[in-house]
Amino acid sequence: MASFIHHFTVIRYYRDGRHWDTEEINSPSWFDVESAIRRMDNYCYPIVQLNTTDNDENENIFNICGGGGRWALFHMMGAWQYQEPGGGEEEVRLWESDQGYYCREKNILTDIAKVLRLVKAFYETGSYDDLDTVQ
Repeated sequence: MASFIHHFTVIRYYRDGRHWDTEEINSPSWFDVESAIRRMDNYCYPIVQLNTTDNDENENIFNICGGGGRWALFHMMGAWQYQEPGGGEEEVRLWESDQGYYCREKNILTDIAKVLRLVKAFYETGSYDDLDTVQ
């Protein structure tokens, strides 16, 4: 299956105080992306970014943040963010290392299968257009 993803980036933090670093995978398979998401733990591996171009400043970057049973999915420039129907407005924190990531309770997914379905939809299309229809 062809992918619209040029590369993805995994950001890694260290509990021993070393500076964070990144791992970049060019032309990733779906297995590569799924494995990176399943490895997310909200501290050492709190961020995975899917990029449709070779430009790391690309405004279309798809972000997966969190891990350990709680994820947020969002467009880098804020044009799309996952929202759980009926979810709360209370601010919550994901990504426990460094500055963290803050969003509303309604933006948190706790179902890894749904996270993977949403990410796979973006992986296969490179578009945010139909993500709100993914069940």
